[in-house]
Amino acid sequence: MKRVLFLFLENGQPAINALEEIRSEGYNGTLVGGASLRHAFEDMLPEERHFFSLANWEADNNKESTLSLFIVDEKDVDVLKDAIRKCTDDFKTVKGAFFSLPLDDYEGSF
Repeated sequence: MKRVLFLFLENGQPAINALEEIRSEGYNGTLVGGASLRHAFEDMLPEERHFFSLANWEADNNKESTLSLFIVDEKDVDVLKDAIRKCTDDFKTVKGAFFSLPLDDYEGSF
């Protein structure tokens, strides 16, 4: 069974380093730059919202946070979580959080 892991990280150089380390360990995902609801309507234009692959990511420091979505085999979720904990120093050097959900209805080649 596949699972989707949602990873939220506050933007900044430590988050960039963490995502680069996760990518170097062979994981790829989709990133969505974001902002808090409070700032989204004040500061962001609609054309500034982007969905893109971790493999093609370039730092966008105009966003407050990044949501990363990883689709992985169930057996790999704990390994990915450990990699995230390691490169964020258990979310001490990079503010954020993660959770995962099962994908009961999944089709694709990831």
